[in-house]
Amino acid sequence: MNIGTVSKSRQALRETGLVIRREILTRTANRTILVTTGLLTLGVGAAASVGGWFLVNSPQGLDTFNLNPRMLFATAMICALLTSLVYSSQSLTSGVVEEKSSRVVEILLTKIGIGPLLAGKLLGIGLVTLAQLLVIGGAGVLGFTVMGGFSLIDIQVGPSLMWFMVWFLLGYAVFALLNTALAATVARQEDLASAVMPLSVLQMVLLVISLYVLPTHLDNAWLHALSFVPLFSSYLMPIRFGLDGIGMWQMIAAAGLSLMAIPVLFWVATLLYRNNALRTGSRVSLRTSLSAAD
Repeated sequence: MNIGTVSKSRQALRETGLVIRREILTRTANRTILVTTGLLTLGVGAAASVGGWFLVNSPQGLDTFNLNPRMLFATAMICALLTSLVYSSQSLTSGVVEEKSSRVVEILLTKIGIGPLLAGKLLGIGLVTLAQLLVIGGAGVLGFTVMGGFSLIDIQVGPSLMWFMVWFLLGYAVFALLNTALAATVARQEDLASAVMPLSVLQMVLLVISLYVLPTHLDNAWLHALSFVPLFSSYLMPIRFGLDGIGMWQMIAAAGLSLMAIPVLFWVATLLYRNNALRTGSRVSLRTSLSAAD
């Protein structure tokens, strides 16, 4: 590796770090985000405590509703995953479009490259979302643990939480990059919803499949195959793992496939952003967006 390549790599890392810092400071200085996170932490902690108390003191009530505690735990993980992915993706895409519509991106691109800009935004928003998830989810786990709820659930909590974090990180990277690629095709906030609607609909479909279809069809070959596809694995694999419908090698293989897909998706998002960063007006098609910039 020559000196020029090393210098460019160091510059890209510095630029990425600056964008990460900017994104983190912007969100941690937002009082609405801080208050909302605090309220959610208290609410989730209280709800988990009540749920734990109910499991410990009213097992007959649980049987009456014919609920599977293991399924409840897996459902809670999937709902937390969906909420985190939707929130972080919306935050990322709205920021991309806001910078384009306000022409701030023109100033940023005079100092920072496309790759470092997108990587910094992805990592910065991801770190803030992860911190929120840890705080809010930690309150829920603590409240449930204090009430002894985990003593009645036949599940390895440690590995389950570890794999949940893995799928959150992989799912965030995949969906955030896809949302960013779609958001790059618009320059106005009013066009953003329609641009990212296909992914929003897909996430709702995946939620239904993971919570209502997969638990009753754990041996279905098509669902097994879909769970290895990076776009679907972050939703389907946690349910399969939570219900003991999967071997560890399958989890590792699916995570590896998602990890390999991330550089490809980053390249696509970077290409679309580069070709559309300075375009204004109405939404452009993906075909036009993939063509060379004017």
